[in-house]
Amino acid sequence: MYDQELARFRMWYNAYGKQYYKQQLLAYAESPDGVHWTKPMLDVNPAKDGQPTNILMGQECNLHGPCVIRNPDQSDSQRRFLLLFDSYPDWRENASQLGIRGRWCYTAESADGLHWSPTKGRPAFAGKADSGQSVVWEPKTQTFRAYTRQTTKNAFGQRIRIWRLHESKDFLNWSEPIELMRADEQDGYPDVQIQQLSVTRYDDIYIGLLSLFRIAQYEQIKSGIDEGPQVNDIQLVTSRDGIHFTRVAQRQQFMPHTGYGEFGTFGFRTAQLLRHGNRVLIYCDGRTVEKSDVENPPGMEIGLFTLPRDRFVALSPSRMRDVALVELTPMIYGKQPLSLNAEVLGSGSIEAEVATFDGMNVVEGFSRSNAVKITGDSLSHKILWQRGENEYSLEALPKEVQGKPVRLRLWINQAKVYALRN
Repeated sequence: MYDQELARFRMWYNAYGKQYYKQQLLAYAESPDGVHWTKPMLDVNPAKDGQPTNILMGQECNLHGPCVIRNPDQSDSQRRFLLLFDSYPDWRENASQLGIRGRWCYTAESADGLHWSPTKGRPAFAGKADSGQSVVWEPKTQTFRAYTRQTTKNAFGQRIRIWRLHESKDFLNWSEPIELMRADEQDGYPDVQIQQLSVTRYDDIYIGLLSLFRIAQYEQIKSGIDEGPQVNDIQLVTSRDGIHFTRVAQRQQFMPHTGYGEFGTFGFRTAQLLRHGNRVLIYCDGRTVEKSDVENPPGMEIGLFTLPRDRFVALSPSRMRDVALVELTPMIYGKQPLSLNAEVLGSGSIEAEVATFDGMNVVEGFSRSNAVKITGDSLSHKILWQRGENEYSLEALPKEVQGKPVRLRLWINQAKVYALRN
């Protein structure tokens, strides 16, 4: 996250000791720009010889997939930051008394994001969730939403990964899970499964980074199950309510894995999106090793993808030499000028038109012939019309259609349209 009070980027990440299956840690780093990072040496969790480290938590509970968020309620100074993570029962002496069998998710809180309590976390809900968790605050329902992975089995006894949702009013008491998504036949299920669904509330919608991996083999071995190397490619999903998610752009790969020996040889798992200024930052892990064991830790590194604000996917003519017409679903627009995030190439242009709800009539003064042509590359082109020397926006709509749903049409010539804001 970017911490406004400290004027710096802060990262909480999963680190591994040599015996990494039994020593998964919460480590910490800081950055002035989100690119160049330092690991502050702190006395929060010193090494055995007393030397400071950047480890905040973990030796006492073996945590995995941590997610830190700022508490929207800052009234309690000891709960300004909240943490959700996955852990194991054998690190808790009273696990059986608490009814904990198998993997669970746990919560903790902190005043400064460095000192966390309880030291082993507080039991939240059951289920193996050994990929990155995503926690979102939903202001409409006044609830925390936790998006976590869970495993089940299909009719043949094969382990299947699904994604679920738990909700909480206080980050202490959590609802029963709702299954949100699993891979389907179009993905290649059951040999393609969901590795992770990283969910971010982005303005009034939810954007998910869906990490899918292909199982090279499925074999029962002495130490458990061997599924072969996991190659993760990421697709985009979106949702209006945070529950029903839709695949974007016919399931095209948004972040495909890279060539052999490169940072993303086996694909990526991601943190939640971070929007900072006019950029979207996507922090992710990358692996260059195929297999890991106790003597050969995961070989993971942390990397960064960036993109301009809102430019996740584009609408453009299927042939750039042709002009495409896009008509949006009828909507009620505010009186503020519309802002169009678009890249116009060469001598191309974008022209806008407003039609009535039924699409049968163009609103007078808002036809394509009145449109001010949009050219160039901008995150916030203004959509305007012109009569004589006067330019005007939607605030000049006739009274008979003001406050009513209308259809916006865009003629796209040698251009890419990414987003519309009002």
